[in-house]
Amino acid sequence: MNDQSPIEFSVNYRLGEYLTIVRSHVLATAFPPNLGRLQRVFSLGLLSVVSTVLFFYKSWRVGTCTFKIDGAGITRDSKGGSFTVPWSDVTAIYKRDPGYLIAKEKGAMPIPFRVLSADQLSRLATLVAPHLVRGAT
Repeated sequence: MNDQSPIEFSVNYRLGEYLTIVRSHVLATAFPPNLGRLQRVFSLGLLSVVSTVLFFYKSWRVGTCTFKIDGAGITRDSKGGSFTVPWSDVTAIYKRDPGYLIAKEKGAMPIPFRVLSADQLSRLATLVAPHLVRGAT
């Protein structure tokens, strides 16, 4: 396989990885650093409940996602339809413990590392590098 071929994979998201990505992203980008301990615990608990409901709704609506990622952008096929996000429409990419979170103007797409081979991870790292938000892991 050469470096010009698309990175292709399918994923069924898991609740645990979804919650980890959401929590780590919110902690890194939205929580004020001076938030009190009780406020932080309450907020994270509420975030987990809301995120769990959203996860099951999205999982039911979207199902298995098949991705094709190349130099032109990211294409995702699911039972909800197919769409392509050109790299120019990617607003930021965050590297979180279980995977990348690819932000676009409306929403974001998680890409779990577990579904990628070592070669795919390496090639994907090269593609996402121009959009990767440094220091936000």
